[in-house]
Amino acid sequence: MNTVAALLIALTAAITGQSPPDNVMQHKNSAYEYLDEYSLTVNKSTNCVTVYQKTTSGNFVPVKAMICSVGEDNYENETPAGSFKTQAKYEWRPLFGDVYGQYATRIDGHILFHSVYYKETDPGTLKTEEYNKLGSSASAGCVRLTAADAKWIYDNCKLGTAVNIIEKGTDPLPRPEAIKLGSNAPYPSWDPTDPNPNNPWKNEGVEIVIGGEPKQIKASDAITSAELTEILKKNVTAYDTANNVIDFDISCNISTVTPGTYAVKYYAGDCLGNEDEKYTTLTVLDA
Repeated sequence: MNTVAALLIALTAAITGQSPPDNVMQHKNSAYEYLDEYSLTVNKSTNCVTVYQKTTSGNFVPVKAMICSVGEDNYENETPAGSFKTQAKYEWRPLFGDVYGQYATRIDGHILFHSVYYKETDPGTLKTEEYNKLGSSASAGCVRLTAADAKWIYDNCKLGTAVNIIEKGTDPLPRPEAIKLGSNAPYPSWDPTDPNPNNPWKNEGVEIVIGGEPKQIKASDAITSAELTEILKKNVTAYDTANNVIDFDISCNISTVTPGTYAVKYYAGDCLGNEDEKYTTLTVLDA
């Protein structure tokens, strides 16, 4: 039996804001223009923010999606639906509960876009438990984001940017995932997406670990494709940037009945955009 296995295998708080003290950096212009380079839609049912950009023809098209956490599903903490214009920006924003949000943009009243909150105005004091709630309704009314996404709005969306908060609907772009900061995360009190140059996560990434001796099979065993897959997966583990076990892919072109040594490629990526690939060999022994 001639079995040729060509494999490409996928093994697959937010807190409402208080009035800032005088020493909190902020940017505000009471006579701001309503600018429309971008518009933002917050879908409360999916905890997703969609960024729309205006084209030269005047239409708005979706260009970016952000995972978020809106207010918990009760009257007191509800994120209000409606149409708003952004009104002010704060590099750090004091929030109820003696905590702080980074890269805050005011939507209306005490409702803000901002990062998951911190215990101090220090990016190394992230509330890890709240970060892991991104993608679910968890805030006290504001729209929580990763630090990178909050900064993107802070940097790119001028005051007067339209914000539409909807109760439910279909998002035009897939909602991204946020990495989970589990017990093996090396820096759980830092947001891995924070572009701060002191962020220790910048030295971390995806890693594929291949254990054991180089793999071998016998041509006479007539190994099937499914059996070969299991052999190639054995003693191989992929970890995301936060040291969570993740799926990996295998790419190879192996004739299980033709003796020889074949190249095998393993590769994996995570939701932060980090990737790794490793190479090994599989030897098919003569019968």
